[in-house]
Amino acid sequence: MLKNILNLEGAQELSIFEKKSINGGAFPVEPICGNVVWSASETVCLNYNPYYGPVYLGNNKCSIVGDVC
Repeated sequence: MLKNILNLEGAQELSIFEKKSINGGAFPVEPICGNVVWSASETVCLNYNPYYGPVYLGNNKCSIVGDVC
């Protein structure tokens, strides 16, 4: 992280775990086969296509069930 950003009032560096848990907004690509677990916030997860039955698992994990491929 840039040092000048860390110098902003109230800024703090993310922990290694927090850095690893950042999701750049990637969604599972169709066709979705079987059960897929991916990183997503609860809001993003529950707004996913209802056809796939999205279930928020907590801890920024989302589960969707795709077709049998």
